[in-house]
Amino acid sequence: MEVLVVRHAIAMDRDKAKTRGLADGDRPLTDKGRSRMKQAARGLCERAPELSELFTSPLRRAVETAEILSKVYEEGYAELERVQTAALLPDADPTELTALLARRDAGSTVAVVGHEPQLGCLLAFWLTGVARSFVELQKGGVALLHFDRVPGPSAGRLIWLLPPAVLRSLG
Repeated sequence: MEVLVVRHAIAMDRDKAKTRGLADGDRPLTDKGRSRMKQAARGLCERAPELSELFTSPLRRAVETAEILSKVYEEGYAELERVQTAALLPDADPTELTALLARRDAGSTVAVVGHEPQLGCLLAFWLTGVARSFVELQKGGVALLHFDRVPGPSAGRLIWLLPPAVLRSLG
């Protein structure tokens, strides 16, 4: 299995959202975030053209990022199944998403869209078995991990980690 780990795109500033009466989970992507993510998604399609499923945090900024990815992928490929899961919330335990993905086809490529610091912990867990982040994905950044079978602690191999600017240049 291969897993694309995607951090949500640039979202409305927390303080600005608060002054508008929006909860943190309701912060939308900015116009700049949407535009950059669409371009980065095109670059991502060049690097990882096959994708069978897309999992996303239920927070608005992650859902909107997943929608952009889905639309770009669906331009040249089949429709993607999108699944919202609490296993991608910022404070989720990495074992939750690991268990969810373990029930998927071991030969598939899936994408997960979420938040820091959870994504950094997830990467660390899959690479080292310890759920303590040693890497932080930039907003719109993506990592590709390979698993001989399905995700598990210390079972992953990092194929690449690309910042959003590189993905945009590929798109």
